[in-house]
Amino acid sequence: MSYDIENFVIVLLEILRNFYYSPFVLVMKIFLGIYLVVLFIDIVLMLILRDVPQHLRVGIKGMDLPLASKGKMQKRWDKVKSRLKDESPSQYKVAIIEADAIVDEILAGIGYKGANMTEKLEQVGVNHLDDHLESLKGAHQIRNQIIHQADFAIDQRMAVAVIGVYENFLKYLEFLD
Repeated sequence: MSYDIENFVIVLLEILRNFYYSPFVLVMKIFLGIYLVVLFIDIVLMLILRDVPQHLRVGIKGMDLPLASKGKMQKRWDKVKSRLKDESPSQYKVAIIEADAIVDEILAGIGYKGANMTEKLEQVGVNHLDDHLESLKGAHQIRNQIIHQADFAIDQRMAVAVIGVYENFLKYLEFLD
């Protein structure tokens, strides 16, 4: 009796092996492979249509960042940085004002409302910008002093420090590399 069971199992395994390597199963494997590729593409397209990338940006950063070209932002930032190479305090002031304007535009694009950057920074939650909120407020105060005090003196060291605050913020939001 055990011999019959062993023969049965051997014959059954041989039939299954022959079936597995048959042309029918090969055609089914190809068909299922194509089906899986199409299904994967459909899933990716559905995620894009449901705007999952925006939800990921909100989940990671706590806010929706406007999609801006890094190339254009880098060109604008290079102009700001080039003003620091001149040894003119007026160019330092212009660089700080331009950098502040760029950050103001980004905060508006993120969705913070306000007539000026001070109002926008007041709306920012403590946890939204990590450690950048206080440094941005300080840099913006220096910008305000430049605008409102005609005799405000600034040297290259201070200008580089203030521009560095704005640059770190832009790198944090991945607008700059």
